[in-house]
Amino acid sequence: MGKVDLVFSISSDWTMKGAQGWLKASFPGFVDTLETEFAGFDYHILVPEQGSGVWGIPSCKGCVDACPTGPEDYPCGAVLEACDQVQGAGITFPAGWDASNERCDLAGGHRYITSGQPNLPAAFTCVASVGTSGGALVAEAAVSALVDEINAPAGCNAGFLRDDALLVVVAIDDGWDEDSVGTPQDWANALVEAKGGDPDAVVLLIVALDVDDPDGLCGYDPGGENRLRTWTQLLPHSVFGSVCNDQGYAEYFAAAAAKIKAQCDVFVPQ
Repeated sequence: MGKVDLVFSISSDWTMKGAQGWLKASFPGFVDTLETEFAGFDYHILVPEQGSGVWGIPSCKGCVDACPTGPEDYPCGAVLEACDQVQGAGITFPAGWDASNERCDLAGGHRYITSGQPNLPAAFTCVASVGTSGGALVAEAAVSALVDEINAPAGCNAGFLRDDALLVVVAIDDGWDEDSVGTPQDWANALVEAKGGDPDAVVLLIVALDVDDPDGLCGYDPGGENRLRTWTQLLPHSVFGSVCNDQGYAEYFAAAAAKIKAQCDVFVPQ
């Protein structure tokens, strides 16, 4: 039916500062793919909150005019909503270093972008500029965005996850996500379960550290399990890209788009 629900889970850890330029340079390519490859599609786009109980820069809590430890545009007087601090809830107010530091203007009062969003480039850039003052639980945040409670009519992401839509998860991290709860198998199971047990209704794109690959762009340093790569290997329709690609990540999203369109041709909602 041309329906796609996209989750962009982006690390906001301080270590992402080096990748911020490449990430933000990718936004126009992401949006161009959405507007060209998915023209006429009914899509939802959500960037999930990582962690809970913390918003922006914790040391700036209670500031009035300015925060001495924060950026000049830090929103000291911001009025928060309950969902601003719920893990998995769609981000509409990214705050902290390198973040939007403003409430994003999303159509329909949702915590996610819909296909009728005016000025899609500005809206996507706002919600996806999560900054470098948060956490790096990209897998845990993505899974949390899909649970029944948060997508229920009274939940923070009400209406986001649809039974008759293809699920696409994009996770961007400059590490291997060693801190998210669960295992790569748990995360893979969660995505499939969110689609009623149909692995062909899920497409996963991971952009992460690739030092486990002798030909990786980040160098080669074997040892340990790249949990994010393992996640892609457990799902039949997935793409893995290097976070060290100084040309940006738009090409990876384009590769994922090809898989999305192929799966849309065969996906039959249960």
